[in-house]
Amino acid sequence: MKCKYLIVDDEPLARKLIASHTAKIEGLELAGEFGDAIQASNYLRGHSVDLIFLDIQMPEITGLQFISTLKNPPAIILTTAFREFAPEAFELDVVDYLLKPISFDRLLKSVNKFFDRKVNSTNTISITEQKELFIHLKADRKIHKISLMDILYIESLDDYVKVYLKDKEIITRENISTLEQRLIPHHFVRIHRSFIVSTKAVTSFSAEGVDIEKKFLPFGRAFKQGAVVILGMKEKGLKN
Repeated sequence: MKCKYLIVDDEPLARKLIASHTAKIEGLELAGEFGDAIQASNYLRGHSVDLIFLDIQMPEITGLQFISTLKNPPAIILTTAFREFAPEAFELDVVDYLLKPISFDRLLKSVNKFFDRKVNSTNTISITEQKELFIHLKADRKIHKISLMDILYIESLDDYVKVYLKDKEIITRENISTLEQRLIPHHFVRIHRSFIVSTKAVTSFSAEGVDIEKKFLPFGRAFKQGAVVILGMKEKGLKN
């Protein structure tokens, strides 16, 4: 299911740029564009959305004032040409604060924060729910929507990481530690500075490392103890 979002900005060119960027990202569906907060407020009385890209400086009602009028506001990514509003903005628990002109890479980072927040807001994740969870990775000049259930393991290659899926491999320019933060704790475990594995994909493990299908991945000294505990808990849960 795609996440519906609004773009609220009094500048047509700014709305056009955001729409162009977001159109490249899977998992998002544009529900509407509005030139001021009053139009957006009228729309929200009869519709629900998951995310709003919201300009701060707008006529009649500013973006920050608009947020305060919403009883149960959706996730908000603020867009502005002014840095000075940042402290007040983050007090409102916005997802991110984007300075104009907004680059695609910077907007993608914000959208990933939004998706991560949605994942982390679920305390108990069932197997059925896991099938709906995903991350976005940039590779080959495309944005790939990756189901977490399809990931076998992740390998660090200096400034890149290789994500091994059930049917293919994706190489993306991302730090493995940053990517680790976007995964579900206990469903993925760091076993080595160069490897993160899906606990579901591990077929067996020993004091030396883990087996995933026909691939052996070693434990790193700094990660071994924590990984063995998590894998042991997983195995016990399966037996029970």
